[in-house]
Amino acid sequence: MWLEDFIPDEWPSESGWNAAEAAEKYKEAAKKAAAWIKRTTKDEKKARKYDDLLSHFLVLFIREKKYDWILESLFKSLDIWYSSNFILWIISLIYLPISDKIREISWKELISFNYHSDDSVAFDDSNIDLNIKNRINDWVDDIILILTTEYSSINTEKVINLLSNWDNNIISFTKDVFIFFLKENNISINDAKALSYAKFIISEINKKISKIEIEQI
Repeated sequence: MWLEDFIPDEWPSESGWNAAEAAEKYKEAAKKAAAWIKRTTKDEKKARKYDDLLSHFLVLFIREKKYDWILESLFKSLDIWYSSNFILWIISLIYLPISDKIREISWKELISFNYHSDDSVAFDDSNIDLNIKNRINDWVDDIILILTTEYSSINTEKVINLLSNWDNNIISFTKDVFIFFLKENNISINDAKALSYAKFIISEINKKISKIEIEQI
């Protein structure tokens, strides 16, 4: 029995309401409440899909010692209640199988990333290898995919609100992941420059996701 099927037997006479009118108003309110419950449950199921995916990849991360130094900022972002799909997007830069999963869900072509260098080089703004540049651009594009495909309206709104307040934790986490990605490809970058790139990336992401039309619950 859903809430819209329930009509109260009695209404206070001192309210001055017409009984039939009052019952109709209550029934309409009950319908809206029942609709919210149904939609929220559906929304939560969508969120759990990404929760399970994140849990799977976190286990793999924790087993790999090389990821230890980014785990602290990752867990801080989770504590602030950034959604699992947003966290997945960030770490997808340093773990291509996550990007593959994002694109599979979105029915998009998988990323082909080919870069190798035996020599360590310094990050040069004016001379970024095309493969590195394309990988970063594809990574930024993936945020729209993961926030608009089977997404949780509640979680997406939460992410938009957090980013609009310029959260330092997620900027720090993005910076750490950016440094890690470059380091894995034998490219060094100082902390200050990486931080400026992280701020720019988050700023661009904020512009992109603020334009998303969220399904109202």
